[in-house]
Amino acid sequence: MLDGAVLPPSGDATPEQEMIRWIILIVSSLIALGVGYLVTAPAGSRFSKFRISSAKVLLAPRIGMIIGISTILISVFLGLFSNDVYEGIICPCHWTEDFHNQYTTMSILVAYSPMKYIIWVGFNSVAFLAMITGFLGFNRWWKDPVFSTPGKKIVLIIWLLLTFTLAFSISADLMFSRHFDRSLHIFFGYFFFVSTALGALFGHPLIHWESKDRRERGQLVSETGVKWSFIAMMTCFILSLWYLDMYELKIVSIMILENRTEGILAISEHLLIIAQLAWLGSLSTVFLATHQSEEEE
Repeated sequence: MLDGAVLPPSGDATPEQEMIRWIILIVSSLIALGVGYLVTAPAGSRFSKFRISSAKVLLAPRIGMIIGISTILISVFLGLFSNDVYEGIICPCHWTEDFHNQYTTMSILVAYSPMKYIIWVGFNSVAFLAMITGFLGFNRWWKDPVFSTPGKKIVLIIWLLLTFTLAFSISADLMFSRHFDRSLHIFFGYFFFVSTALGALFGHPLIHWESKDRRERGQLVSETGVKWSFIAMMTCFILSLWYLDMYELKIVSIMILENRTEGILAISEHLLIIAQLAWLGSLSTVFLATHQSEEEE
């Protein structure tokens, strides 16, 4: 810990406090789900008058990537200058003083100003854009003949559920932050970790199958987007295993690192989230390339 700094208190909210936040979370999530469905409604459907043009809405994954990565970088950087106090405890996030004994995970930074405002706005925006990405992918692939087999449809459904789980767990983790209710924060943190670790793993095959079919038919494919998706997927999977080993298993990491420090754990978490966001961003490249090709045809 930095110069004797300690972590902010682990919250233990009362049932009444939890209930209020549960209501806010569920209502806001349902509103976001409805808005997301409307703005991505397929052309010709009864709600198509609410949809945003494809050229704009297909940018949602890329915008989510940019906002998410920027939120992490800006929050960690601002931690250097924060002397905010939460219940008598100064932010233990001055990582240049001691990299190995500092706390810059989002769960700690969200208790302190000004990072908490940036994190709340930034990651709730990412959650909404991730949900829109789920709708975009489902609308794109569900009726595509390439995905007519039961196996591919199951993969698509799993990916959609993981994407929605990711979106909900981001907002839930913020709503039930560590300093508000630690047990609920950890509970939703597991959902976030699983959806982050597996989202790209189930998502990339969908891109691969679509791209393979388009190549065989002589249609345009974004090779950059496909490679980007594959690299981000592999990076995300490897970092997920690394983070799991550091945090829980302690099998491989103890052979590489003499000591597991808070600094290494924090940067591992940041890199894992960035890898997931990078995979999310690859979808815009893939979607926009095929959209432009279809318009030209």
